Amino acid sequence: MNRTLRGKLLAGETRRLLIDDGDFQHGFIVEELMISPVAPLGEATSNATSAVLHISSTQPADFDWSSPQQIAWAVYNTNPTNTQTDIDPDHIVIRELYITNLNATFPLNYMLHIKDRTMTPAHGVLQMVKEVTYND
Repeated sequence: MNRTLRGKLLAGETRRLLIDDGDFQHGFIVEELMISPVAPLGEATSNATSAVLHISSTQPADFDWSSPQQIAWAVYNTNPTNTQTDIDPDHIVIRELYITNLNATFPLNYMLHIKDRTMTPAHGVLQMVKEVTYND
């Protein structure tokens, strides 16, 4: 089953999006992450808005691709207008999922598409270990 999660984050806010269902054989794959400023273009906004998806309740200070806790990163620039999103294609969310607005001044809109994933017990355990220890 596919799901869409969307909302608005205040400046610097972290929000829990998914809650652990206790089944380590059930998870989600993040297929797409989109962000945008809340204010319409042309109004006073920041030049960049950024967000990070992470699996720890600890609020990240920045993008850290070496962290096993961060799984997706997005930047929306208003001058010039462009967007970049990077998602770890191999990560399956087993426990909880959070999103943080890294902009300390402006709110942002977010929308992400996730897909259910059922795993064998061995694959579920492997994903849980990966969340804690994986670091390239």
